[in-house]
Amino acid sequence: MAGGLFAIASSYFRKLGTYDSGFDIWGGENLELSFKTWMCGGTLETIPCSHVGHVFRKRSPYKWGTGQNVLKRNLVRLAEVWLDEYKDYYYQRIGHDKVISLKNVTQLYCAC
Repeated sequence: MAGGLFAIASSYFRKLGTYDSGFDIWGGENLELSFKTWMCGGTLETIPCSHVGHVFRKRSPYKWGTGQNVLKRNLVRLAEVWLDEYKDYYYQRIGHDKVISLKNVTQLYCAC
């Protein structure tokens, strides 16, 4: 599910610790919030009759470094922080040669 399609109460978002400050620009927030919600005893609900609108930009407003894959870096951080021994399944899926080295990945836990 695309991250832009989530709705969350701001008080619960703060209780979960908001977004991971170690993420760059964007990408993976939807998975991070899903893991935090699940591991803190919350629920993710699919509301089939809801309607969502999204405005797409013609170009990204963010500056990207040359040869930088921000999304992949964020997803590797997500795996390192939340998946414990299950991260190996993720790395098998993307191929070990594509794993990005991260320094100082701190375990982040929900504040609940």
